[in-house]
Amino acid sequence: MEKLNAILDVLVKIYEIMQLIYTKSYGNLTLQEDQLLTRQEVMDYLGISESTYKRKVKKGILKPSKMPGGDRFYKSELKDEFLESKRRGRI
Repeated sequence: MEKLNAILDVLVKIYEIMQLIYTKSYGNLTLQEDQLLTRQEVMDYLGISESTYKRKVKKGILKPSKMPGGDRFYKSELKDEFLESKRRGRI
């Protein structure tokens, strides 16, 4: 039981460190608030077509996380592309 408690303490500390790093990088967002978006949700969010989506993934502008059921994106990682879409009047 003592070993289990020690492991849980380490995991809690790792989680707290991850939150600090994440908050420093992305502002006020916390790990729980960062929303996962599907491919279609990303296209809708950025106001882009499927061909534009594929081109941006191929060029490395959009970097999906490969998960069962398809690509996923963290909304916080799309901040720059969202601002570019807004600048171009897509959204």
